Amino acid sequence: MPAKIVAKKERSLALGIIGSGQAGSRIAEAFYKLGYNSVVINTAMQDLKFIDVPDSNKLLLEYGLGGAAKEIEIGKAAAEAHRGEIVQLINDKLAGSQVNVLCLSLGGGSGAGSCETLVDLLSEQGKPLVVITVLPMDTEDAHTKSNALETLSKLASFTQTKKVNNLIVVDNAKIEAIYQDVSQIEFYGVANKAIVDPIDVFNTLSSM
Repeated sequence: MPAKIVAKKERSLALGIIGSGQAGSRIAEAFYKLGYNSVVINTAMQDLKFIDVPDSNKLLLEYGLGGAAKEIEIGKAAAEAHRGEIVQLINDKLAGSQVNVLCLSLGGGSGAGSCETLVDLLSEQGKPLVVITVLPMDTEDAHTKSNALETLSKLASFTQTKKVNNLIVVDNAKIEAIYQDVSQIEFYGVANKAIVDPIDVFNTLSSM
């Protein structure tokens, strides 16, 4: 992938962005386009290759036949098998961050499945950890919604034990209602921008 110059802004905090799974990686991509240092990980190459960040900022968690197929246990096992590579990626690309931000969906296999391992590894970095996670839309299947309940429960527990310093839960169903005139093809791009823009504006204004 050719190198891309991303404009840097003066901000109050240096955020390091980690996206896991397809949804989390798309959110991380939106942060990257605003000039934040971002890395992405996934069990599926077919999803990872379309994320618009440098290839050196991507990590494929090779496990089984590829992809987690919404199975949390596969995502968890893949993350556990690649703990060392995940730490190396974070140390190499996000060394200058003051706060780390983990982005993932609640209902998928790669993002939700890797949640526990990533929170564990990131909490050991000695930096505040923020998690941005996304609720399923109303139209999602029962399996996805079950994954979401399980993962949200884990994240709530991590917040109580201070492994996670701030938990931001995004309701895709409400965003869908706000942007109901947006086509399905454009929806996720619009939704991700709606997630990251307020954080970027606040972080930029805070530095003034």
